[in-house]
Formats: sequence, structure tokens, C-alpha cells
Amino acid sequence: MPITTVLFDLGNTLWHMPNKPPPRDIRSETMRRVGGLITGWGFEMSDERPFIGRDIRLAVEDETHRAFHGDCIDPGYPDLCRRIAKTHGMDLTPEQADQLWEAWNLGGQFMNREAYPDVISTLSALRDREFRLASVTNRGYSGPDFWDEVRELGLDELFEAVVVSCDVGYMKPHPRIYEVALERLGVKAAECLMVGDDLRADVEGPKALGMMAAWRRPPADKPARATAVERDADGSAKPDYAVEQIAELLDLPPLQRRP
Repeated sequence: MPITTVLFDLGNTLWHMPNKPPPRDIRSETMRRVGGLITGWGFEMSDERPFIGRDIRLAVEDETHRAFHGDCIDPGYPDLCRRIAKTHGMDLTPEQADQLWEAWNLGGQFMNREAYPDVISTLSALRDREFRLASVTNRGYSGPDFWDEVRELGLDELFEAVVVSCDVGYMKPHPRIYEVALERLGVKAAECLMVGDDLRADVEGPKALGMMAAWRRPPADKPARATAVERDADGSAKPDYAVEQIAELLDLPPLQRRP
């Protein structure tokens, strides 16, 4: 079955943060946002509460690692924030937990996130070739700032759908997040090519459903070559193709101009 649809990961595939603020500035902004929210609720920023941002970060790292290498069920980050707040003597409502999670997420605008230089031109060329485009991404936050960023980078005009793990409840490589994308687009797995930088999330996951997969190698890796190998010696899934730049997708055989 010919490829009709290309699915994309976001982080380190289509966009990155080459000029992140220094850690001190990140900590300062986190404390400003989280502290302002907490004092606005009538709590004092005393004792260990100034360290709540750090505690949320450590919990997020632990829970994300556990979920990604375990059942791939989204950790439920607002509830995680609620649990951390309770250890600091604050019993938050679910609505307050949502606000705390949103405040803690500084977002790509503050972190100077930007699209790779060849992304918009390549995706536009794929659209000109009549391929359908969508994104399937693991993210703990899909609030207004995230959607503003998608629009500001011009991706909203190129994607028919953006499927986010925290909205679906499952992280890549769990099949459910990919199934949601297929359902929204009304396409079959065999019609899709997934593009991403993570061999487990963006290659093993989609190939298990019958999709093709193109791996975007990390920049420091050796030069990429097309593989078309199904399995490695250890049984793990291999990408059908590997690229170093998104623009190289235009040269892949499945993505030539459709008749």
C-alpha cells in the first residue's frame, strides 16, 4: 500500500532549543511563576516551599522514566503536582493542581525553542506532493502556550492533527496513541510513515502497528544511510530509513511526488 500520510514527532525532530536560557534564569523564572501562584492562593513561601519547583522537576523526571520504560501510561502530571504540594503542606484542588502544572511549565517561548531551518519548507513540499501530515508527540503539557507555539512556528497550517500523549493518556510507543492518530485521520497504519528521533518511541512503536518509520539521527551520529532492515540482531525494530536532516525526507522513495 503506498504511503499517503506522514506522522512527525516534535522535540528534536522538528524543533529544538539551541539557545536555552542559563539554568539560573530557568530556576528564577520557575520560582517567580510558581511562587506568585502559591502566594496568590494565600500560602506563605516559607520553610521548604521555595524548593517546590525542584521537587516537581525530580518527580516529573522519575515518573516520566518509569512510564516510558514501563506501561507507557501517561503519569498524570497535574495530579503529581498535587501530591508534591501536599508534601509542602498545601492541599490543592484539582483546578489548582492544573494551574500549578501550567505555571511550572515554562514553555518553548521562554526556552527559545525554534524549528529546524528546513522544517517548514520540507513539510510544505510534502503537502505540495499531496501527502497528509500530522504529529504524534509525547508531552506532559498541551495547554494554551503549547498551541500558541505550534501556531507561531507555522506548524498548525501544515498538520491536520496533533496527537499529544497527555491528552490521550498513553505515551509513545504505546499503540493507543498511534491508533488515536489513525482514527482522527481516517487512515490505515500501512499508509503511514512515522518520522522521529527516538528508536523506541518513533520506530518500534509505529512498526509494531504496520507503519513504516524514518529515524532522524541525533546530530552527532555518523552519516545516515537508508537501511530497509526490519530487525536488528537483538530483535529490536530497525527504521526503514535514517536521515540526518528533515529535508532528506524528500529523497526517500515512499515520499516521491504522488501520481
